Amino acid sequence: MAAGIVKQDPGLLFEGTNFTIVKKAGKAGDVVGNHNHPEANIIFTVVQGEVKVLLNQSEEHILTPGKVLNFDGNNHIQATFITDGAFVVNLMKK
Repeated sequence: MAAGIVKQDPGLLFEGTNFTIVKKAGKAGDVVGNHNHPEANIIFTVVQGEVKVLLNQSEEHILTPGKVLNFDGNNHIQATFITDGAFVVNLMKK
């Protein structure tokens, strides 16, 4: 049995007692609707393309590969793909 597991397809990547890791992919113009995750602290990492993130419908962040956004899941997030791309969301239970 291997010590490590590699996954790359969009969707649920890994889930444990205290965390969930999800990968989302989209085309330019696709929107992940406004929502929140009050049970978690969030680490949002763009791995491909360019994504505009709105926190609480007012705080804007333009993220490109290598940029990482951290926020409390009580905040509402909306993400819009500026270009075709993908991002990984790490939800860590509080």
